[in-house]
Amino acid sequence: MFSLAGGAAAYSAAEALDAVRGYAFDTVAIGPGPRFPGVFASHTVPRYAYRTYDCVPASDSARFSDLDLLVIAGLNARIDMASFARLRSFADRAADHLDAAHRMQPDFLRLHRDDVGGDPPEGSAGWHLSQAWRQGMATPGLGIARVHKVLHHKRPRLVPLLDNETVKPIRAAADARACGSWQLIHDEIHAHAEHFQALADEFDELAADAGSVSLSWLRLYDILVWMKIMQPGR
Repeated sequence: MFSLAGGAAAYSAAEALDAVRGYAFDTVAIGPGPRFPGVFASHTVPRYAYRTYDCVPASDSARFSDLDLLVIAGLNARIDMASFARLRSFADRAADHLDAAHRMQPDFLRLHRDDVGGDPPEGSAGWHLSQAWRQGMATPGLGIARVHKVLHHKRPRLVPLLDNETVKPIRAAADARACGSWQLIHDEIHAHAEHFQALADEFDELAADAGSVSLSWLRLYDILVWMKIMQPGR
């Protein structure tokens, strides 16, 4: 067994693989509506956001494309014209910092622990990463979920993914340890590196067989915490 988010999400190796497999490949049936009977039969669609978020590639440029911003709707982030304008402003201001961090160190887990805390050394990869995050959090109308979803999709191995639900146990556990939320994620993944390696390897095989994409350890962490909170029966 291993536990994440300060114990809020506990798994055996088999349970962890089942949770991630379910997130990626579970489907749900949608039935015909009341209008035009016989035109639309029952159909299955993905139950969760793996296909609409993780499987949509980020743009190659350091800048954010419109799709890089709109894809967060695949994680249930509501996007209207005002929201998109705020996202565009944030992304344009954050792009250079995110690119600088990525060029210096593209892997969050290879950053020094101080680099993912609240006051990383100026000019470091962690500092540029925090500046990209600050540009989003300082933008009116944007919050934890949208900011992290945009940054993570662009650089899934560099930026942790948090939303309004997963941040609660993660922040509580981080406060108990007198560290930041990103530091807690950094610590817990390193503490369970063997579990994450095995899980990533097993999922890679499933994804390859399905013609789909691999998941970063940061995304695996997010899925495991989210599934335990939102789907506690799994």
